[in-house]
Amino acid sequence: MNRISSYISGFFIATLAVLTAGNHAFAQDIGTISENMVDSVAYMPGLLAALSYLFGLVLGVTGILKLKAHVENPGEGGGQTPLRTGMIRLIAAGSLFALPIIYEALFETMDGGFLATFFGVDPLNSSSASQTLAGVTGTSTGNNFNSVLDNIIQSLSTTPGLIAAFAYLLGLLIGVMGIIKAKEHVENPEQIKLSEAVIRLLTASALLAIPTLYNAMFSTVDGSGLGIVSGVSAWLSGGSVYFSEYADSTCGGGGSSTGSLICGVISNTGVFPAFLSAISYLFGLVIGFWGILKIRDHVLNPQQTQIWEGVSRFIAAGAFFALPAVVFVMYNTLAGGNISAGDATGFNQGTAPAGSCPSSAGLGLDGMLACFVNDIFGPLHSVLSFFAFVAGMVFIMIGISRLLKSAQEGAKGPGGIGTIMTFIMGGALISYNELMGAATTSFTGDATTKAYATLQYTTGMSGSDVGAAHAVITAVIKFMIVVGLISFVRGLFIVRSVAEGNQQASMMAAVTHIVGGALAVNLGPLLNAVQETLGLTNYGITFS
Repeated sequence: MNRISSYISGFFIATLAVLTAGNHAFAQDIGTISENMVDSVAYMPGLLAALSYLFGLVLGVTGILKLKAHVENPGEGGGQTPLRTGMIRLIAAGSLFALPIIYEALFETMDGGFLATFFGVDPLNSSSASQTLAGVTGTSTGNNFNSVLDNIIQSLSTTPGLIAAFAYLLGLLIGVMGIIKAKEHVENPEQIKLSEAVIRLLTASALLAIPTLYNAMFSTVDGSGLGIVSGVSAWLSGGSVYFSEYADSTCGGGGSSTGSLICGVISNTGVFPAFLSAISYLFGLVIGFWGILKIRDHVLNPQQTQIWEGVSRFIAAGAFFALPAVVFVMYNTLAGGNISAGDATGFNQGTAPAGSCPSSAGLGLDGMLACFVNDIFGPLHSVLSFFAFVAGMVFIMIGISRLLKSAQEGAKGPGGIGTIMTFIMGGALISYNELMGAATTSFTGDATTKAYATLQYTTGMSGSDVGAAHAVITAVIKFMIVVGLISFVRGLFIVRSVAEGNQQASMMAAVTHIVGGALAVNLGPLLNAVQETLGLTNYGITFS
């Protein structure tokens, strides 16, 4: 018994105990609670081994007695005490005595004999698992929303290890139940099906090697073997997508104007996309674990639990693990190329740094208007880009979660139009800059809008008057561009609401917002076209 307990303790408890390295006296955060929970059950494998050993002794003794009874009263064909009753008890007793060998066999059935790690890290190692989550946001300093998100991830960083440890413990228990069910099937094959024993042993195998199953789920969706640590970090830490850096580069590097304050929203919340990926990773862990149990439930009771319930959870878990890859797919489906946060100098024709003021602006109310619009124009577009990107990621996560629903959900089911449009609108929001540029090109033939005004008839006006007029008209056009961008994004939300079956939304409203937004963004070229049609180009206002 000491040999068996020592073997199992060395094989399992050592990995579980890694999570208890801190052993805090009181709970400080969720991570500490996770460590304390694992600490409280760290010797459960040894207890299970001891109980299995004792149960094996009982089965061994009863097996010998059953063999004795069979020899004394075999009956016709062994009808009174079948030979199989004694033999299966002896085999079950031997299996319980050699429980570590059985567990190792179950582990190798799924893992192939290699120590399973999840994306190159050991999920039972708290420091290694912390890299998986906390590594995607980095360490934020300061009292802002970034630091709050970072603290949440830091407090959840040991959760993967807790889930894996729980899976190991449940696998140990279900493995013993599988041995017992095999014994009961041999003794009473009419009432106990062989599948009940086999599925329990396979479930135990999957739980013992759950990192291997997680890797399989991830590879099913991503296919490239890209690890979640390297993938999310590379995807979300670059300056082109990591929005806090993007805001710093396009907002003039700080300041105290209104535009600079708007930029501060991005700078102080820029890790939110990385935070969503970390939360998605946790969703994948739980849903993948849940999928294994659903497969077991289907085999035990196929009428009550459909096979799709388990398979859909495997697919959803893989998609949550590979959320960056799914986002790339949705982006490339609509826009193509590499994801960028969007540059306000593209189709929005030139963005001055926050806090700047047109040199031609006057000192009156009109000059103040020009300075205000010039200050907030670029920052507002940056914030809108950030909002659309985050909203697109949330839509994609909602779409993945819809895979867990049944077909009876209608539009919100796995294959419903609402779910399909949720994915598409998620990709549209992520690539909304490119879509807006495409709309601009479709209307005007040029991806760059024309926002700068030039009066064609200035007779009787001084140079300062002309400059002030140009500044004010340009400010109005830029303000309309911002309104158009917001309207365009709003239209994408309405399209999704229509697909969801929302009675308060209509496709006409969605088209109005999208088309109207595109026209507002291109108000300058639109006015040029109207003036050209009416022959007013020599007297009107030309936008360039």
